[in-house]
Amino acid sequence: MSAVPHAAAAGRRASGRRVAGIPPLVVVAFVMFTTTLASNAPSPLYVVYQERFGFSPATLTYIFSAYALGVMVALVLVGRLSDQIGRRRVIVPAMALLALSAALFAGAAGTVWLLAARGVQGLATGTLTAAATAALVELEPHRDRKRASYINTVMFIGGAAIGPLLFGFLVQYAPLPRVLPFLVELALVSIGLALMVLVPETVERGPVFRWRLQRPSVPSPIRPAFAAASLTLAVSWGVGALYASLSPSIDRQLLHVQSHAAAGAVLFAFYGLGGVAQVLLRRWPSRITMVTGVGGLAAGMALVGWGLINSTVALFLAGTVLAGAGGGLAFMGSLALLNEVAPPQRRAEVVSAYNVVGYVALSAPVIGVGLIAGVAGLQTATEVFTAAVVAVSVVAVVLTVLLPSDPLARLSDDELVELGLDPSAIASGLG
Repeated sequence: MSAVPHAAAAGRRASGRRVAGIPPLVVVAFVMFTTTLASNAPSPLYVVYQERFGFSPATLTYIFSAYALGVMVALVLVGRLSDQIGRRRVIVPAMALLALSAALFAGAAGTVWLLAARGVQGLATGTLTAAATAALVELEPHRDRKRASYINTVMFIGGAAIGPLLFGFLVQYAPLPRVLPFLVELALVSIGLALMVLVPETVERGPVFRWRLQRPSVPSPIRPAFAAASLTLAVSWGVGALYASLSPSIDRQLLHVQSHAAAGAVLFAFYGLGGVAQVLLRRWPSRITMVTGVGGLAAGMALVGWGLINSTVALFLAGTVLAGAGGGLAFMGSLALLNEVAPPQRRAEVVSAYNVVGYVALSAPVIGVGLIAGVAGLQTATEVFTAAVVAVSVVAVVLTVLLPSDPLARLSDDELVELGLDPSAIASGLG
């Protein structure tokens, strides 16, 4: 017997208990905020490390991609662990790993330290986010999934946007620029860890523990919709990865903007506007959201490319605003479409496959940009990436437009059975 059936009752009991006067829901929300802040905050520092340790743009993208690899390993190895042993029992060790990554960054004495810090950070993030997302639902006093998802989105957006802005200003204006930002991060993580230790468990541990891999899988009847959703996700996260890893280098080398604070502000605008678009337009239908988002993303990247060709900061910033908003919508719409078509009993497998696509897109394109930059220069590499984004965006839009309005309408009885659905119930409108 697993722990999952007991989660509802345990969650209701836990939601009423306060931690040092703070509702446990707020504690977990703070943990989510801190995790996404830590994951995105180092971006303005990459150019500092590059100058100090003398590595190439390709090496910089490897450092960034170590994070994506760590997240993927965590998703596959421990993606379901919190269902078995409990949310807090997974979140607390993950927070300790996050603290370790901050310590590695603060003490970094070479490239290997940075690779290790990002890899540990990825392991911590991948382990923590799945458990914390589930805990937010279970700790919401009325078990309101929409409200819990909204809180999750706001914390994710807030951390992703504020992290680079905070670190950019600390690097630019505060003493010890390679140490102090991570001491601030370590303080936030320590506060979250201390509070999280006291949060009541929301899952009652089952009598038998069975560990198994979170294996990605996509049922064949929904593969067209999955292809549209995952390609849209790949474009969105690929552009986000470029900004997170190379945006400060682009600002400095191609636009001649030397301020670390300005680099952090650019990332704040990119992530923040994507989040604002998600919050304001969250009620749009999934396909309209996807098409609008991908279209805005492609148009924004075209402006970015034009701004780089002409070394025009205003065009680059306008493209960043449009790409950020479009990327946020593209991600939100693709996830909504996936939730519409994925059969409930296989949703974890499908989401796992979707996440794998996302994290491959988070690393592979920026590694390619780094390799091209080493041969042809950063501007050429960025222009090639921009052209590829526009081309893939067109394909994603076409695939999305061609999808049927009702994903079940054109499926045969055998395909419905493969999805675990009752053909007679679907035919009578009960499915």
